[in-house]
Amino acid sequence: MKLAAIAIALFSLTGLFAQGPATLGVAEIRAGMKGYGKTVFQGGKIDRFEFEVLGIQKHSAPGQSRILVRGLGSQLLESGFLQGMSGSPCYIDGKLIGAFSFGFPFGKEPIGGITPIAEMLDQLRDIPDLAPSRTPLILPKLEPPKVLKAALLGQMLDFQTLMGETDPQVQPMALAGSHLGTEAQKLWSGWPVTFTAVPTLSGGREEASPLEPGGMAAIMLMQGDLDLAAAGTITYVSGKRVLMFGHPLFNLGPVDLPLWSATVAGLVPNYQTPFKLAMPVAPIGALRLDRSSGVAGILGAEAHMVPLRIGLNLGGKRTLNFRFEIMDHPVATAALAATAVAQTLDAHTRGAGFQSLSMQGNIKLAGHPAIVIENVIADLNPGRMAQYVGGMLQAICLNPFEKPVFEGIALTIKAEERLDLSRIDGIRLLKARAKRGEVLPVLVTLQNFQGVRETATFNIQVPSSAAKGKAILMVGDGYSLMATDPDERVIQIESLGDVVRILNGALRNNHAYALLVQTQTGAGLRGSRIEGIPPTVASLVGGDGASSDNRLQRRIVGRSLLPLEREVRGLSQLEVEIE
Repeated sequence: MKLAAIAIALFSLTGLFAQGPATLGVAEIRAGMKGYGKTVFQGGKIDRFEFEVLGIQKHSAPGQSRILVRGLGSQLLESGFLQGMSGSPCYIDGKLIGAFSFGFPFGKEPIGGITPIAEMLDQLRDIPDLAPSRTPLILPKLEPPKVLKAALLGQMLDFQTLMGETDPQVQPMALAGSHLGTEAQKLWSGWPVTFTAVPTLSGGREEASPLEPGGMAAIMLMQGDLDLAAAGTITYVSGKRVLMFGHPLFNLGPVDLPLWSATVAGLVPNYQTPFKLAMPVAPIGALRLDRSSGVAGILGAEAHMVPLRIGLNLGGKRTLNFRFEIMDHPVATAALAATAVAQTLDAHTRGAGFQSLSMQGNIKLAGHPAIVIENVIADLNPGRMAQYVGGMLQAICLNPFEKPVFEGIALTIKAEERLDLSRIDGIRLLKARAKRGEVLPVLVTLQNFQGVRETATFNIQVPSSAAKGKAILMVGDGYSLMATDPDERVIQIESLGDVVRILNGALRNNHAYALLVQTQTGAGLRGSRIEGIPPTVASLVGGDGASSDNRLQRRIVGRSLLPLEREVRGLSQLEVEIE
């Protein structure tokens, strides 16, 4: 019985796309031929549009061609080819030739291109039945410590650093859904996307288009209290397999995203980028493959998303709760979570005056301890808080060791209409000399934004193992201390577990730290030589007598913590003589 089931499954895969309509190859297409396409211009009704072949653009890429066409009829003459028409199946003499896939900005005539159906069938033939168990990392040359160092500084790496330069001729993917503010859109700088706010119909007036060639569908990158989707047209359906777009979503290869039916609320003609106001209606399956010639999914399948919960406390007066589901992918997850944070704060916190934001929460991964989140931002700009969350997730998602399995992200943010900010104004010692084995009292002066000063005392235990001679006392916030470290390549990580431990040991920006540092030989991390010692991993650092490398290294010999529960900025240093 089991063998029979396997045989049936193999047969269905082997015969995939054999049940579809007759096709016409590029070699058989000539200039002057006329045909028609199917797409949705309003609601869920599939309409026809006419076109004339202008010619074949051969070798548009190695082994690929594009069919150039001119749109005919009053509809296209008025609106031009629209974003959202991508994937519209195109026919000549009743035979499928491909999917409409691009137009030309600022054109005076509706001229565009068609991706040949043979290329789509070739690239999208092997649609995986199951979601990828390991989303492949696409950044093999990006050093993990570089990502981790950015996270320890409360920052995200931009997409240009992650992905490299974007081809200026690549048309950006239009993501439609909720309106995004300036700070949320900045998080996507360097990735070819544009954002369009679309209306949401209510009262049962959504008219989903049929799940057939020419129908509208939407790929959900984020859903819940904030929607972001890429809408396009269905090109080909065979059983439960469906092909769309005729161009990539982001060309990420195997993916796992919700696929929804869609409707069109209206058209927005313009010379630069005319587009459909398309809206998702209901889930219909899962997208599983993203290639240069299109995307493919399975009807009736379910996609795995990362659950994100944000509780926003507005000055203790009321709490708003928001739920999101975001794309699970090494590059996109961090940007989407940061977008949800930035947009939530932008929509519900003040835009002028004083404001302080405090965040607590956790990131839960299967098989690992929860990663604790704690941050305070005295700033009206929600981008810094969003960057902090995004940086933590980048360090997790871009690790080269294993795919993190997210069980959930939970954040609680409190917004206060005051400025909880102090600056480290200076330090001094309460003893003339530091003796090994004794406590060294350190007085730190703090000043708030109004100029009011206060003092606090650190007590640093000078260990008996400290060397006689000079040491440097460093007092500062966590981010300032991290910024003084050597370059990020010194951080040694060998597993996702190492990343989790380092993130949980990160220095915070709502505490002041006192570190007593000496320059010594033979510092190491679990037996590996390093060129310097980040404070955030100091607890793992010790002497490495087995090493033959006698270069001088910095070593933290004493430390102390002063919790302040407000944002601290600044760094002071002085020289200490240890007896």
